[in-house]
Amino acid sequence: MPGLKMDVDKLILPQGLEIHSYDIGVILGNAVDNAMEACRKLKAKEPEAGAFIRLSSLQKGSLLILKVENSFDGRLVRRRQEEFPITDKADKKSHGIGLANIKSTAEKYHGTMDFKVKGRVFILSVMMKNERREENGFWSNR
Repeated sequence: MPGLKMDVDKLILPQGLEIHSYDIGVILGNAVDNAMEACRKLKAKEPEAGAFIRLSSLQKGSLLILKVENSFDGRLVRRRQEEFPITDKADKKSHGIGLANIKSTAEKYHGTMDFKVKGRVFILSVMMKNERREENGFWSNR
């Protein structure tokens, strides 16, 4: 997308990463997809607006924290009693599940997901324990 600034300099995954790469892919894939869509809508409304996506990570003890920040038009539609913003895409059955997928993936690693809005910046944070999740449902910390 022309005019989109992507910053991944602070996205550094630890050498001893125990979280399955597939699960990292689910989280980053959904987060970047959502961020791209938000930037696309912003640029369609305001072609001169600065569109950006910033990915970063941090390890604190056994916790891995992933953060995705992106510009957007500042409009977030939420229903009362709903955890996540609602999609504005026409096919609501096939869309609007990205944040739910991110949250359930984080929970597999005893983690959580949170988001906040600061002005016209959407900030997604995902925290997970950096430990191997065995396929049979048992956890190990090798």
